[in-house]
Order: sequence, then C-alpha cells, then structure tokens
Amino acid sequence: MVTSLFLGLAAPAAAAPSPSAGAPQSAAAGAGQPVCTPDSQKINEISGLVATATGYVAVNDSAPAGGKARIFTLDTACKVVGTPINYDPTARDPEDLAVDKNGTLWIADIGDNMESTGGSSTPRPTVAVWNLPQGAKAPVINRLAYPDGKKRDAEALLLNGDGTPIIITKDPVGEIWVPEGPLQPNTTKGVKLTQRGTFSPQETKTANPLAFLGWKAITGAASSPDGSRVVIRTYSDAYEFDVQGGDVIKAITTGKPRITPLPNEARGEAITYSTDGKQYITASDVPADVKAPILKYTPQNVTPGKGGGAVLPTPKPDDRSFLEDLTLQDITYMVAALGVLGLILVVAGIIGIRRSRAGRRAAAAAGGPVRGSARAPADDDLPPPSDDNAPGTVYGARPAAATTRGAAAGGTVYGGGGGLGGGPGGGPAQPDPRDFDRQPSYPPPPPYDQPRGFQQGGYPPPSASPQGAVYGGGGGAYDQRGGYPGPGDHDGYERGYAPHR
Repeated sequence: MVTSLFLGLAAPAAAAPSPSAGAPQSAAAGAGQPVCTPDSQKINEISGLVATATGYVAVNDSAPAGGKARIFTLDTACKVVGTPINYDPTARDPEDLAVDKNGTLWIADIGDNMESTGGSSTPRPTVAVWNLPQGAKAPVINRLAYPDGKKRDAEALLLNGDGTPIIITKDPVGEIWVPEGPLQPNTTKGVKLTQRGTFSPQETKTANPLAFLGWKAITGAASSPDGSRVVIRTYSDAYEFDVQGGDVIKAITTGKPRITPLPNEARGEAITYSTDGKQYITASDVPADVKAPILKYTPQNVTPGKGGGAVLPTPKPDDRSFLEDLTLQDITYMVAALGVLGLILVVAGIIGIRRSRAGRRAAAAAGGPVRGSARAPADDDLPPPSDDNAPGTVYGARPAAATTRGAAAGGTVYGGGGGLGGGPGGGPAQPDPRDFDRQPSYPPPPPYDQPRGFQQGGYPPPSASPQGAVYGGGGGAYDQRGGYPGPGDHDGYERGYAPHR
C-alpha cells in the first residue's frame, strides 16, 4: 500500500519550459479543464495534492470525527485505491503536501483558523510538518513554533533546495517562515521559526467565490519536478517564479511572477505540477455534498485585467492599496465592530422606547396629559393661572383675566381660555371699542356690562344670556376651556378662565 502511494514520486520528470521562454499565452488558454471528480463521500476537503505517475496523493484538511488524519491515494480517474494511511490524531489541520527530491512526502499541519472561520481564539502552541519517507508506515511529526506566540493561519508549504520547509501564511497575508535550526522529530517543544520576508498577491480581479478576499488569500504552493520553478496560489490565481540555485525564498521575495488566472473554482486550495511539469493541477476544499472536479491549467503570463503579454512585478509594500494591506483578520475585526455598533444602537433604541412608554404610563396614572394622546385634557391637567401675557401649553394654558382690548393671553393647540374666534383661544383679538372709529369693519362693541364671555370669546351670543357666547368663555360642557355654552356660572369669565371654586 505504501509502495503504491509513492509510485512515480522518487524520480522527478524533466521540467517543461516556462511560458516566459516563449510567446505570452492568451487569457482564454487558461480555462481550467476537468480531469476527474473524486468521490466526495470518501474525500472532499482536499487541501493538499501531489501528482504521481499513477494518479494523485491527496490530504483532507480535517480528520473525521473521532478518527485519525488520513492520506489518500487516487488513480487517474480520481478513485480511491488501497487503504488510506491513517496517522496520529494530534494532526490538527493538515493544509498542504509537498515531495522532496528523495521522494519523501511532507504534510503541512499548519492551519489555525480564526474564530470567524470556525477556529479557536487561542493560538496553537506549535504547528507541524510531518514527513513520510518511502517505505515508512506512518509519517513522523516535526513541531515548529512562531517566536511571538501569535495566532497565524497558514495553508502553503514549499521546500527549499536544501530540503528546508518553507511556510507561507494565509492570515496575516504572505509571511514567509522557516525553521531557525534542524528539525527535531517527535519532540513536544517546537523548533523556533524565523521570518524571511513576505509575498504579496495582487488585486487581479479574477472571479472567485470570495470576491476581493479571494485575490489575497494564499491557499497552497508547489515546486516543479526539477525544482526550477515554484508556484503559489490564492483562491483566484497562480503565481509562478523561476528559482535559481535552489533559493526559493529569494525567488519569491525578489522575482517577478507569471500569473495564471484560476477563475471560479468551487473553493480552490490545492495546487501541484503535473509529473512532466507542463501543467498545474488544482483541487477544491468542499463539503461532502458537493462534487468538485480536479482541474488542469496551462501556465500563462498575463496582466490582470489587461489580457496576456506583460510580466507583473511584485508590488513594494508602500505601493500597495488599502485593500491589499487588509488581512482577513482585519476584515473580521471590522465586521465585528460594525456588528457591535449596530447592537449598541438597537439596545439604545429599545431603552428609549421603554422609557418613553414608562413615562406615558406614569403620566396617565397621575391623571396628567399623555404625550401623543388625542384626548382633551381634564381640568386638573391644566396649569394654574398666570399673568395676562402667559402663553398656553400644548393643550392650552388657562390664562388670567383679559384686558379690555381683548388681547388676553391665548392658548395653543386646544386654546387658552377662549374659543376658536376669541383672543384668549389663540384667534384674532377684538379691537378696543375706543378704536372703533379706526376699525370700521368691526361691529360696534357691546356695553361693558354685558357678560364677559362676549368680550373675551370674540363672537356675539345668540342672546344676552348670562352664560356667555357660543364660542365664548362662559360655562358649559367644556367651560374649563371656554368651548360651548350651557348651564353654569353667571360669570363666563370665572368659568372660562378661573379655577373652580
């Protein structure tokens, strides 16, 4: 079983010429071509892939519930052959595969998802690379540790010319890490990692399920069979670099990549070279109910958004846009902050509504006016009388005695002491009888000994009854406001403007 797993791995094939050696490829030539579709009930979350002479080796990015991590062998039709290799359940999040020049298989157990993607808020104390030499029955663990103890999620593994593993992080974007010293198999304390630079994906505008996030998220990497080239992929594109003298880090940090679009993959994570080095082979990490084919691409050399032909330099840090400087963690924090702000506003609104309702209930229980109520206020709602010029309230004040000119203080919404036409009720005041010769449009004033409701109300009563005018200030059903006539006090002024006695 182990032998069949490594058929074709020990002898790397000669590398195919890079597209940079010939004419630039057109964008249309880069469409992914289906190779075969794995049985998603057996293997579906493919995060690492290696091509062999008889098919592929693949790894899921998580172990089955309660089970061990597994390595699968697929034939050229993507069918699982043989028995998967089960290894230690301490493998937490395998994300990539690589093969060195001796045919040893390396498994990158380097994932550490953020909380927003189902991970823990606590960083892993160590990450690991497992190595499985030919003929071995199970891989061996080699633990590694970030020097600052901070949380990092990584999904891409490359091997330097001398066999040193190279980790490229997904979040933060593009940090390049290598061990400070030789690996220490089967130890609990990880060898310290040191950062050796960064790789910055570009805003390619290539269509993918995660939109602009997919342009930056690094999900896999691979070396060509002869080691002369390496490729790093995102959810949307593949970046290929030429390697001189086995120095992969120098190639990534100083070289000019050739970009191949990988548009609209289901959730493209894995990438490898074909055994002849002429094509990229990719796979997606999808749920068990989704079938996603393994795809192949011819490497290209395109300028994003401008067609084929140009070679794009890697941008300098100070040339990057705001979007390029954002990490997935930054975006997660921004979304969380907006959520918290929205929650605060909702809570504040609820508190305001509840306080408003409580105030209205308290006012109703006390018999006072209730804001927003359409009822006319009771006599007890009204404020005590004030001076002649005191304004009304929302429901109208109860002004004091009017002047002989009819300009007593008026109410507002419901009127003060008078009615619709009277001065105290907010309508126009009647002129002073002494000014009649200057106001010929008004009827002659009544005698001053007539009921005062006539003087204050504004309209003459139907008779000289002591109850006041129709809209005057006299007593009646609404005599507190001077609204309608009716039996009551002789003095309409007292009933219309003064408190009950």
